[in-house]
Amino acid sequence: MSSVILTKKQWQVLEFLKSFHEKNGYPPSLKEIAKHFSVEIPTAQGYLKSLILKGAIGRQPHKPRSIIFKSGKPKNMTVSVPLLGTISAGEGIIVFEDENREMVEAPAEMIISGYNHYALRVVGFSMIQDGIADGDTILVRQQASAQIGDSIIAIIKGAYNEKATIKRFYPQDNIIELRPRNPILPIIKVKPDELEIRGKFVGLVRKN
Repeated sequence: MSSVILTKKQWQVLEFLKSFHEKNGYPPSLKEIAKHFSVEIPTAQGYLKSLILKGAIGRQPHKPRSIIFKSGKPKNMTVSVPLLGTISAGEGIIVFEDENREMVEAPAEMIISGYNHYALRVVGFSMIQDGIADGDTILVRQQASAQIGDSIIAIIKGAYNEKATIKRFYPQDNIIELRPRNPILPIIKVKPDELEIRGKFVGLVRKN
């Protein structure tokens, strides 16, 4: 939040909002803010308004306890994202998306504003050295491009079907290498027109 300049009091209020959320799982009410700082409710409203005007937080209108943290989110804050289906951490599996989409809770600190995010369940062990194991659920930021070394959700286009896999992205002169993070597995090499990038791996979603 380096671009947001806050007064000392505004920082104190923002830190209280975050610490309260981390302790209780939800943000404080205006009454709780006022009590903590020994002020009247209109003053507490002024604190929130100043943080909103400076872009530190947002609020949903007509909804109590609706503080939205723009950055520096509480550690236990989560965001619901759709579980779209299954991804291979192997040589690739036929693309599968679940019609009855389950929602999973992802840490808010992994979510970047302005991007769509979704979850996928992993089958296989090709990314085990990155800590991605069979049965894990991963969080993906939807995007169609990648940097060298990114772990991407790759769709490999074949003659009769498409296969989805998660691999490290290494473009060469006229070929793209999709490298596993398991030394016993081979590198997958495809032509640029045989590959579609669907997203970038941004973290694991584990209940524990």
